[in-house]
Amino acid sequence: MLSRRHIRIKTFLALYAYVFSNNKELDKGERELMFSLKKVYELYITFLSVFHEIHQLAEEKIENAKTKNLPTEDDLNPNLKFVNNRVFSLLNQNTQLQKDIENMKVMWRTDAAFSVISQTYMEMKKSSEYAGYMNSGEDSFSEDRNFLVTLFKTYIVNNELLHEVLEDSSIFWNDDLDIVALAAIKTLEGLDENDSGFETLTPLFKDEDDEKFAKLLFRNTILKNSELENLISAQTKNWDVDRLAKTDVILMNMAIVEALDFPSIPVKVTMNEYIEISKFYSTPKSKGFINGILDKIFNQLKNDGKINKTGRGLVNKSVQK
Repeated sequence: MLSRRHIRIKTFLALYAYVFSNNKELDKGERELMFSLKKVYELYITFLSVFHEIHQLAEEKIENAKTKNLPTEDDLNPNLKFVNNRVFSLLNQNTQLQKDIENMKVMWRTDAAFSVISQTYMEMKKSSEYAGYMNSGEDSFSEDRNFLVTLFKTYIVNNELLHEVLEDSSIFWNDDLDIVALAAIKTLEGLDENDSGFETLTPLFKDEDDEKFAKLLFRNTILKNSELENLISAQTKNWDVDRLAKTDVILMNMAIVEALDFPSIPVKVTMNEYIEISKFYSTPKSKGFINGILDKIFNQLKNDGKINKTGRGLVNKSVQK
């Protein structure tokens, strides 16, 4: 689920919080980083759990309509296509998903959350997409799946009220909505009628190396701070490092650590990644500044034999600007 760029961003935010914190316990800082990363998976489970709530609400509406004083024919004999959507069954039968929902205590029945779910359901029912699905005359798994993907994209992912509920639940989710929404959509689109509840959900990390990458990048950026700032100072002689934008310093420190301590990552990739991150988290001039300073530092470290990349195509003769 998490790309290396997203891991870098999360690590940068954790380092920024660490720098401005009164508590300089390295282990605590690392725990907070891992907590923020694991919250991404929790958001993924929260998104998927929305379908259970909408399904349950739809069933409740049908049962309540039957008990009205003067029920209509539609109330007594409703179209059950939506509540019988096969994807609902796959989600509800998935043991790991239901276990994660329970363990994470995902709650949609609070007043604020349930109000948004109810409004979302009513808007969906009034839509042309819903009418087309309910009256298509088709009965296939692919139609069921495609409709729920459409429901998710149209009424859940871009629902600002839902975003507010999620952001109130966790400050860590502000920057995670897009990547998690894509993971949830990929999960839904990958469902097959013959799946036994799709036994495995999308994991937080692609492999163990990604988790190690986050921890080592965080720790070494802190532990090597003096060495890193000396390298930066040597290339910014007309600047006092303490007066540089703190975000720029942290990003450059991370980039140098990555170049030195991760031999499988090409220098060009490292350079490009931190320049891209600076566009969103630093000043308008940071892109050019970081590019220029890192270019000099990387060339110096390579000339000193301190950057050694392994693997085919990973040894660059020069750092591309």
